[in-house]
Amino acid sequence: MNKLSLKLLLEKLMSRQITRKEFVMLKDDMKNSQDKDIDSALHSIWESSTNDTLMSIDVKERIRYNITRQVVMSERKKTVSWIQIVAVIAIPILFCLGSYYYFSSKYAFEPETFVVFTEKGQRTQLLLPDGTHVWLNSGSRLCYDTDFNKNSRNVELEGEAFFDVSQNKNSTFKVKTSNVNVLVHGTAFNVSAYRNEETINVFLVRGKISVENNADNQLLAELLPDQRISVSKMDMKWRVESCDAEMESLWTQNMLKFENVPATEVFRKLAYWYRMNINIENLNKDIRYGFTLKSESLKEILDEINKITPINYKINGKEATIKYK
Repeated sequence: MNKLSLKLLLEKLMSRQITRKEFVMLKDDMKNSQDKDIDSALHSIWESSTNDTLMSIDVKERIRYNITRQVVMSERKKTVSWIQIVAVIAIPILFCLGSYYYFSSKYAFEPETFVVFTEKGQRTQLLLPDGTHVWLNSGSRLCYDTDFNKNSRNVELEGEAFFDVSQNKNSTFKVKTSNVNVLVHGTAFNVSAYRNEETINVFLVRGKISVENNADNQLLAELLPDQRISVSKMDMKWRVESCDAEMESLWTQNMLKFENVPATEVFRKLAYWYRMNINIENLNKDIRYGFTLKSESLKEILDEINKITPINYKINGKEATIKYK
C-alpha cells in the first residue's frame, strides 16, 4: 500500500482536481487499505492545511465517513461499473479553493459540490433536484451544488450533455462551460464543450436560450429551435446556423446519425462512442459521410466505410489505426 499515493489522491479529490483515471485508482487504494492507513493520510492532509479553523474530532470523523462511503460504495454492486451508477454516486467535494466544507451545524449553510463523471464509451442519465432531466455523453463531467434550486439553478459542464429543463419563470437555469454560459427558464437543448476541442457547440430543440461570454456576461446570441451556435475558444468568434436538432440529439437514444458530415468529425465522435483511440493516416479532409449507427461494432462501421472510401484498418484493444488507400 502506497500511503503517499493515497494521500495525493485524497488531496486531488478534495480540491476537485481528480481525474476519472485517478478516481478509479483512489477507489482501488481505499478498498485495499486498512482504516489506519486512511486515517493517517487524512490526518497528514489536515495537519498540512493552511486553513486557520480547527476541526473537532467529530467533524473529522464525519468527513472520513463520507469520503469512504462515497468512494467505495460502488464495490457493493459487483456487476455494475462505478461509471454506470455514477448518477447515484455523486461525489461530495470537501475542499474548494483551500477552504473546508465541514459537516457540522456551524457550517450547515456551506454547500457541497456533487460531480457526475462518464468515461469514454459510457453515457448516463440523471434527474436534478428541480426535475430537470440530463443525459451525459461519453467522457463528460457535470457539477452542481447541494443548494441547487434554492437560490439558483447553476451547473458546470465539461463534455457534452442534453438538458430537458424543468420550467421555472422565476429561476434561470444556467449551464457554465469553459468559455460560454447558456441561460434558460424551461426548454430542451444540447451543449458540447469538450476540453480538447476548439469550439463549443450549442443547439436548441425547443423553447429559447441565450448564450453569453462567461468572462464578461456579454450576450452572444439568442437561439430559436433548430439553430446551432458554434463559438471559437481561441477568439470567441461565433456563428449561428440552422440544424436538425432532433437528429443531432439522437445520441440520447443510443444512436448516432451522420448526414454529409466531415470525416474528421465522424471519427472524433466514433472515438468517444466506442471508447477508442482512433488514428487516421492519409485522410482527405474533403471526405464526408452519411450513415446511422445503432448497435453496430466499430469493425462493422469500418467495413461499411471501406465500401465508400477504400481503407485499411487495424483494431488492437482500445487502439484503432485507419489508413486511406
